[in-house]
Amino acid sequence: MKDHNSHKYKGILQGFFHQLLLVDLVRYFISRIRFIYFVKFRRKLRTFEQKTDSIAENTIFHNMKGLSDYAAVRPLMLIKPLSVIESLSKDAKILTIGPRTEGEIFSLIGNGFLPKNIRGLDLISYSPWVDLGDMHNMPYDDNSFDVTILGWVIAYSHSPELAAKEVVRVLKPGGIVAVGVEYTGTEEQSTISYVAGAGRQTKSVEQVKKYFENHVDHMYFNHDITEERKPVKGSVILIFSTKK
Repeated sequence: MKDHNSHKYKGILQGFFHQLLLVDLVRYFISRIRFIYFVKFRRKLRTFEQKTDSIAENTIFHNMKGLSDYAAVRPLMLIKPLSVIESLSKDAKILTIGPRTEGEIFSLIGNGFLPKNIRGLDLISYSPWVDLGDMHNMPYDDNSFDVTILGWVIAYSHSPELAAKEVVRVLKPGGIVAVGVEYTGTEEQSTISYVAGAGRQTKSVEQVKKYFENHVDHMYFNHDITEERKPVKGSVILIFSTKK
């Protein structure tokens, strides 16, 4: 009986902590503390050194500057819709590509997904949760994950079709893909001097769907840039199941 109560209270405390991770400030401080521990004290920061034509030349340089994004607020635009898909259980195995910091992983935990089933893949890593690797040639077996998140990383690929093919390969049949792509508004395009990634603008949901060819099945969510929003910066977002 004592062990039962102990397990019960542990579960309650764990659930309370996970709820706290939904607060941006809490997520920021936990991610920052862990960053300092792994990078400053344990010297765990590594970068992917293998050369490949598929990765845009300035990717690591640009994203090293983004390592201060501890709260990872933008990925919530993908994680929140994922968390309400009824066919997706909370013990789903999730791969997030290009998370930069642990903030995105803590967001997944805060939304109810189990830490033991979450992996990250990036060209930069300091975290035990994030593997070092290339999304065009992932170090995972076929049919390994229930979900793959591509949060604003397609822009750094010279071969988005190859990245999409790898995503489908590592997903289980019927697995879910969540994609977010930055859209640079027409007003900014006339003045911008530095383009992150491959210099290719993604302008619509249909454009992203073409990367995945005939593997797109059920569309759970999509957000396109409307005509009135085209002059300003925004995001193209889609979440869909796959077929092989």
